[in-house]
Amino acid sequence: MDAGGTTTRALVTTLAGRRVGRARAEGANPNAHGAQRAAEHLAEAVGSALDAAGRGARGAVSAAVVGLAGVSSLREEQVREHMERALTRAGLPPGLGVFTGDDEIAFASGTPVAHGTVLIAGTGAIATRIDERGRTRSADGMGWLIGDEGSGFWIGHQAARETARQLSRGGPLSPLARAVAKRVIPGRRPRDGQEHLSQEHARDFARTLTAAAPVTLAELAPLVSRAHALGDPAAEVIVEAAAGHLAHSVHQVRAPGERLPVVLAGGVLAGSEPVRRALTRKLAVGAAGSVVAMAGCTAGGAAWLAALRAGAPEDDHRLHAVFTRPERDHGRDPADRPAQALPR
Repeated sequence: MDAGGTTTRALVTTLAGRRVGRARAEGANPNAHGAQRAAEHLAEAVGSALDAAGRGARGAVSAAVVGLAGVSSLREEQVREHMERALTRAGLPPGLGVFTGDDEIAFASGTPVAHGTVLIAGTGAIATRIDERGRTRSADGMGWLIGDEGSGFWIGHQAARETARQLSRGGPLSPLARAVAKRVIPGRRPRDGQEHLSQEHARDFARTLTAAAPVTLAELAPLVSRAHALGDPAAEVIVEAAAGHLAHSVHQVRAPGERLPVVLAGGVLAGSEPVRRALTRKLAVGAAGSVVAMAGCTAGGAAWLAALRAGAPEDDHRLHAVFTRPERDHGRDPADRPAQALPR
C-alpha cells in the first residue's frame, strides 16, 4: 500500500510480481485527515484490492507493507490502533501488516539496493537517507509555512509572487504571469476610472489567492514549466532556484564523494522536465558517479518490500523491476527503465 495524503493505492501481487488486485481510495495520512478518516480510507483501498484479487486472497496473503505519509503519527497509540484495525477490517490477520514511511517505499520503487537517498518533491519536498531500507536521516520536509523548498507549493508560491509584481507594475505580462493571472482571476480587469489600476488589479489577485487554501498554490507549478519552455526569464529563475533547493536537501543527507543511488519521486520531478534536468545537473556537483533513477510504481515498491519479508530474493534485480514497473510500462521489458549515472 502507498497511503499518501491525497490518494491511497493498494496492490496485491504474487511473489513473482504478478498484479492480481488493485484499488484506490482517498488519502490515508493521519496528520492530514485525522486517524479515523485515514483508517477508513486505508481499509477501503485494501479491502477493495483484496476483493479484486479474488476468492481466497485474504487467506493467502503472507506479508503486507504500508508506506504511510505521516508515519511518525503512529507513535501515538490511538492513531496506531486506528490504522492497525483498518487492516484487520479489510481482512488481513492481526499483526501481519507493517507500516513504514512513504519515502522508504518510494526509494524501494526506484532501486533494489538497500542504501542511498530518495528525494520526494510533490506538493511538499523532503530528502531522506536510506540505510538497510529504512529512514535514518532527512532534510527539509518542514511543511509549506517554513520549508518544503523546491516543492510544488514553493514553485507555485514563487510564480504567484512574480505575477503579483508584474500586475502591480502594469504593462504587458510575461507568459508566466499571464498564465497564472488567467488561472487565478480569469476575465477580471481593472475597472475604468479607478485610481492606481495596476495596484488594485494585483491586490484583487492576492485577495483571491489568500481566500483559497494555501496548498492550492501548488496547482500553479506546472505553469512554470510551460513558461520555461517559452523562454520566460522569470520561469527560468524559479526553475533554477527550485532545483538548487532540492539539490541542497539531497547533499545534506549524503556523505562527500558518496556514489550510492539517488531516487527521484513526486509530481514535480515526474512532471517537470526543466526542474528534473536542472536538478540532475546540480546533483552532479556533489554526487558524481551516482546512479539517479526515477521512482517506479510506489505501491509496487511496497509490494516488493512485502515480498522480501515473505522470502523473495533481494538480489534478483529483474524481479524488483517486475514489481515496480510503472502502470504505463506494463508489457515493456523491465530492463528498459531509464536510469543514468551522474558524470564523475
